Amino acid sequence: KLNDAESISRSNSVSSLMDLMAMESLETSAIIANSIQNGAARNDDINIAGGTKVWHVLPVTDDGGSTAEIVRVLGGPAVGDIRSRLLRLAPGTTQEARAVRRLLGHRLVSMQSLGKKGGVDTEGMTHEMVSRMAREEWQDILDGGHESYQHSDFSGGKNAQDNYEHPLWKDVSGPYRSIIRAFLVHFHNQVLLTHNGIRQSQSNPSFDYTGGSVGNFFFAGARIFFGSLPAAIFLFSKVAGIPSGSRVLPAVLSQERLELGAVLEDGTRIRGQYNISHPHPKVSPHTPHHESKSQSSMSRISNQREISGSGNNISRHRQVIKSSLDSKDAIASMHPSPISSLHYLLHDPTWRRRNAQVKQSMESSSSAPEQQWSDRHEISLEPNPLVLEAISNANCIVYGCGSLYTSVLPSLVLEGVGEAISCRNLPKVLLLNGWHDSETSWAEACDNEDRVVKRMDATHFVKAVVDALHANGGVDDSDRTPLVTDYITHIFYPVGTEIGIDEKALTDFCNSRHQQQERKRECIVIQGIESIPADSCSDGSRSGGLAYHRVFNPRALVDALLDLAHETKLN
Repeated sequence: KLNDAESISRSNSVSSLMDLMAMESLETSAIIANSIQNGAARNDDINIAGGTKVWHVLPVTDDGGSTAEIVRVLGGPAVGDIRSRLLRLAPGTTQEARAVRRLLGHRLVSMQSLGKKGGVDTEGMTHEMVSRMAREEWQDILDGGHESYQHSDFSGGKNAQDNYEHPLWKDVSGPYRSIIRAFLVHFHNQVLLTHNGIRQSQSNPSFDYTGGSVGNFFFAGARIFFGSLPAAIFLFSKVAGIPSGSRVLPAVLSQERLELGAVLEDGTRIRGQYNISHPHPKVSPHTPHHESKSQSSMSRISNQREISGSGNNISRHRQVIKSSLDSKDAIASMHPSPISSLHYLLHDPTWRRRNAQVKQSMESSSSAPEQQWSDRHEISLEPNPLVLEAISNANCIVYGCGSLYTSVLPSLVLEGVGEAISCRNLPKVLLLNGWHDSETSWAEACDNEDRVVKRMDATHFVKAVVDALHANGGVDDSDRTPLVTDYITHIFYPVGTEIGIDEKALTDFCNSRHQQQERKRECIVIQGIESIPADSCSDGSRSGGLAYHRVFNPRALVDALLDLAHETKLN
């Protein structure tokens, strides 16, 4: 067992995606792609053995929160998930490192922060008012980055120098301050250039700073300046003081905006990561006409506001808010059937408006599945070459718990990833979530107008991962069907998870893929890992975890993964 730790893994314990963890040589090397959500406690105190290298592979398709606003105005790949992971990897071992992390982790004021965190009575406040407050706060942060400024001392008639700094800049030294502020100013200038002195229309409003992440602004400024996402990651890593043993890799290298599309089993096609993970309320075909008409009217108003950005209390940001799936509102919003496949799509800036018009014309007369994209929008992408290199050097691959279809699978459906994983003879671990989310739950309509909630079990999780990896050529042999264990050899779950585990059903699924009898049949090893209450850690609570939900004990999880990797090396 490997001991003596170097703290390099503060994985984004609860925010989405796949965790590909690779370990090589006796000085183990680890790759973690994507964040761990719904299943792992925040591992601020996790230590991974000395010499361990951790590679984090993250999708660039986030289109919620302030990331969506940056992409809308400035274009390019989404950086929110990457920024979040980089900040969590920052050790914060010195006063200045903690100050930099605090600055880059700060979010500007929003209606939610004023009401819940600030204790401000927001009744009667409009979004325009909050947006103005956020814009003023942003300008204050920029101005407060000056080390000093001159002003006239009217009492003595001489120039005097005042040292003014915004509280967020406290303990940030001059060199770091100059670097960080330079890229924040560059981002700000790029936003101003998009205005070009022309009054913005409702269909193309100016940049909205509400709830914006200072780290996202810094990251976007660096990416635009260098014209390179990896270069921006490198700079951010150095500024945040991330240990050299940790690397963050975008799953795809692109300067273009990428979108996700999901196909449900009933034929519905959904566009956008946010819409996949945060489905909207549906109007049931069994709903009485007058109620359907009322709800349809509300839906039209909502769509129009989302498109135009109008409405006093409507934010253009689609804020990511976690809530219980047991509420009536959550059940009403669930997908009508399970997700069957995931795809990358060409960005189409006009689809939302056209889709709203189609829905308005169809909702009163048809119950046909919604179609937000077609086959002509679908594209096939190659992964970042460094991702394939990491897989080829790994001795353990881990698919982390998180939002299955918007966090894990986007890194798996890329060309060549399935083949690279399937040809490696090493442990491939699937980490199960501690609880369900809106991607692994759906509500089917019944004759009595109720909706029956159904959820994925462990076998469904395995099938989704295997299908994604095999979709773009998972095995370097077209004459045979891959075994499940070509992709997944182990399942780790937090003890007390609400994800159902039926070992017989899982065995039957594995056997159904064994079409060539001469191949040795192997079963997936299932192992429970010590867990802790989800609400005992900040990340668990933020991702919707309640007191009865369980997340991995981070120390126990890391020990189990390191033991497995070390055992493989000895064999």
